Amino acid sequence: MEILNLVFGIIIGLISLTFLVAIHELGHALAAKKNGVKLKEYAIGFPPRIKSFRAKTNKILPKNTKISIGAIPLGGFVRLKGEHDLDSKKGDYGAASFRAKTQILFAGVAMNWLVAFVIFTILSIFGMPKLLPNQFYLSSDAKISGGGVQVSA
Repeated sequence: MEILNLVFGIIIGLISLTFLVAIHELGHALAAKKNGVKLKEYAIGFPPRIKSFRAKTNKILPKNTKISIGAIPLGGFVRLKGEHDLDSKKGDYGAASFRAKTQILFAGVAMNWLVAFVIFTILSIFGMPKLLPNQFYLSSDAKISGGGVQVSA
């Protein structure tokens, strides 16, 4: 039973990490889109790729962005067009202004802070379950009652 709890904990941890990485990388992708930098790929998990497809609409990610799911669920990445500073075509990361590059870099961290704020806000509104101290109910004729344990009705 202990091994099942361990495996379950690892699975929940990986799912949580994958969710946080997806949100973090989405921050980079949205900032790149906002600043006119073209997005080549949005990937969750590291290669080898299990599945990949193209974004069909322009609602969240730019249209035709390759969306990949990798086999190793320990991270993710956003591949931008023209990631080298020498790339200078319109839509390249290298051609973006210093301000745009800074926004793209810090957007992932900003999304992490936003998620933390939302989670803590939800917890403060709805609360967390109260962990009650262990309570024991003993009858007055229990053997332990004479050993200094107080019995209340």
